[in-house]
Amino acid sequence: MKYMSQLKKSLNKVGQPRGSIIYTGFNTSEEMSIELIKYNQEQSKQIKISSIDDLSLYNNNDLKWISICGLNNVETIKRIGEKLNISSRVLEDVLNVGGRPKVEFYDDYLILILKVFFYDKSEMKVKQEQVSFILFDNILVSFQEFDNNVFDAVKYMVEENKGLIRKKGVDYLLYCLVDTVVDEYFTLLGSIEEKIENIEDSIVNSSKKEQLQEIYKIRKDMLILKTSIWPLENIIYSMIKEESSIKDGTKDYFKYISDHLIQIMEFIGIYREMILGMFDIYLSNTSNRMNQIMTTLTVFSTIFIPLTFLTGIYGMNFRYMPELNFKWSYPIFWLICLANILFLYKYFKNRNWI
Repeated sequence: MKYMSQLKKSLNKVGQPRGSIIYTGFNTSEEMSIELIKYNQEQSKQIKISSIDDLSLYNNNDLKWISICGLNNVETIKRIGEKLNISSRVLEDVLNVGGRPKVEFYDDYLILILKVFFYDKSEMKVKQEQVSFILFDNILVSFQEFDNNVFDAVKYMVEENKGLIRKKGVDYLLYCLVDTVVDEYFTLLGSIEEKIENIEDSIVNSSKKEQLQEIYKIRKDMLILKTSIWPLENIIYSMIKEESSIKDGTKDYFKYISDHLIQIMEFIGIYREMILGMFDIYLSNTSNRMNQIMTTLTVFSTIFIPLTFLTGIYGMNFRYMPELNFKWSYPIFWLICLANILFLYKYFKNRNWI
């Protein structure tokens, strides 16, 4: 599974007129999968769709969730849009995976676009994908870039009739899916917090260049998280206040998501401060280590300065030097040197300079 930066995805759309249905993500070789989940209070059924012609949407007794994974087949996306009477501008936003999270309200449906984030422990980096939802009165369509099983728990709830999901409409299903996305944010923040703590411990013990690179990488990830999650507060607020396919009873559940988003943004703010603190600790440790090195070099230089002075004197080529003919001159010279070394070493040791 390959990922592109959000900017590179957006650049793929530059120069195209409004309404151009173009997939701006990475053209993966994996096939698109479409699954129709029909359910009511008594039963549910999951159907793999191999052809759009097999997509039956005319049974009004059942609620329907069309789960689409993989957006590289643009023609199939267009046919789905034609079957559900979805505007080309909406499909354009669905396939423009470098876009900003948003919600838009139309006469028959609303479209909600979010970012899902994952922490790849093998590559030690944050990855993202765009998820889009189109909500009708009794149909919900979800679009995912990759089949990453993020909504498997919701599918299990529908299949096993857990909670209220089969007792309420597709607007409640949308709430469950959005809540799952927000839960992934908490999971991601937990992984980031663990990584921050590990880097803090390693910085305190030793400062290495690799740690500075990790700090910059986390700082970049936090900026991406902030820009992608921050708009969701206004999006959820609009969904609560706007007259749309979301019923008043379900809007109360979205208020919980709004509270969670506020908490997530607080965590992001805290972690950003921690990252800045780690940067300061890194620079402080580096400066302290440099000072220690300079102190050690200065001490040893100071110890050898008197010795250099003595050897300089007796290295001069004068013929008449009174100590040259003295029998014990050489041993006395070394005694003086050793005594000087021991004295200075003890002096610096007592002052904790070495």
